[in-house]
Amino acid sequence: MILPDIPRLYTALAEWLACLLYVLALPRRFGKGAAAAISTGALAVLGVFLHLTGDVPLVWWIPCMGAAVGMMYAFLFLCCEIHPREAGYTCARAFILAEFAASLEWQIHCVLWPGRSPWAVPSLVLLAMVYSLVYSFAGWYDFRHRRPERGMEITRRALFSAVIMAAVAFAVSNLAFTQDGQATFTVFYIRTLVDLAGVLVLSLQQDQLREDWLHRELEAMDNVLHRQYEQYQQSRESIRLINRHCHDLKLQIAAIRAEHDPGKRAAALDEMESGIRMYEAQNKTGNPVLDTLLTAKSLYCQQHDINFTCVADGHLLDFMPTGDICTIVGTALDNATESVQTLHDADKRLIRVAIFAQHGFVMLRFENYCEVPVQLDADGMPPHGYGVRTVRAAAEKYGGTVTVHCKDGWFILRVLLPAAGSGAK
Repeated sequence: MILPDIPRLYTALAEWLACLLYVLALPRRFGKGAAAAISTGALAVLGVFLHLTGDVPLVWWIPCMGAAVGMMYAFLFLCCEIHPREAGYTCARAFILAEFAASLEWQIHCVLWPGRSPWAVPSLVLLAMVYSLVYSFAGWYDFRHRRPERGMEITRRALFSAVIMAAVAFAVSNLAFTQDGQATFTVFYIRTLVDLAGVLVLSLQQDQLREDWLHRELEAMDNVLHRQYEQYQQSRESIRLINRHCHDLKLQIAAIRAEHDPGKRAAALDEMESGIRMYEAQNKTGNPVLDTLLTAKSLYCQQHDINFTCVADGHLLDFMPTGDICTIVGTALDNATESVQTLHDADKRLIRVAIFAQHGFVMLRFENYCEVPVQLDADGMPPHGYGVRTVRAAAEKYGGTVTVHCKDGWFILRVLLPAAGSGAK
């Protein structure tokens, strides 16, 4: 029995709903009003385009479907604040989901009412029921653990795999139509099952990407805990050095008291003052958390022949809790010290830190000398720079931004925050 093909408006609605499913879950680029206007326009454009191209020759059918996929991509990218790679990945998943929903609904329709108009009331009720069930289940399955976040980066490899799998599923599911141009129940069964397989494969890929992301998050947390333990060991070593130096000072004081020559006594006092200055690492910025971080890092730099200079107004960070100050300042300082320690020339082990107010914002600037310029990725971040990404995530909580660049042999990390946390989310 020859069956009619899926109405093009049914297909347009399926593609639009699949995109809308992700638009509602992903962070929006614009407000609700603009997003609603773009969504309405996308539905109209998809519907008109697919309706007008419903009777094109077979040679033009694939380019028209490609154009429809391009419209889905534009819809997702315009509405959602996501990277182009993530938009492409989401578009591939939405397209195959739409193919499955449209194929399943029309197969059920043909089984129940093979000769009934698709615009009859029972047909429209069936359309609403099937699409509601398919997209509700898809939304629950995809977002049952967590809403999609920008932290789960879509790599080029993941995008390429998703596009290839979607293209193969679409090609195989429609292969029978290209052979004789006629649709039978067997053809519809094959198309629905292949589309379902495509949806399942892409869902499994999404689960694998989520597992990989969670694994990286756990590794990052382990690194933080490891660094905290290392800082504890460094603090213990610093206390030991200070205690030893205090003992040396007691001996020097006793020697000075026993010295009767005023010239030698003055020279000994100068030498003692110089030694105190060398070990004087107590920073007074006005913020006790920042003072602690800078003091510990100053002592560490003294022990490892690193020239560390800092000019900071700690009161500018009073609006931030201890954890966020440690995340931003501590992580940036850790990255800087790890970088300069790889330099063999001690004269090049330079770190400069400045925290100051600038045009109603708080600027945190971290600089360290680097002999080899760091190549940045498309997001402007260092490759494998989980530390910098952690700083960026903490800054974005307050509506801040993070920029990274290399200039004249210096690696420069800038963190710009609204003053007094006015942009905190």
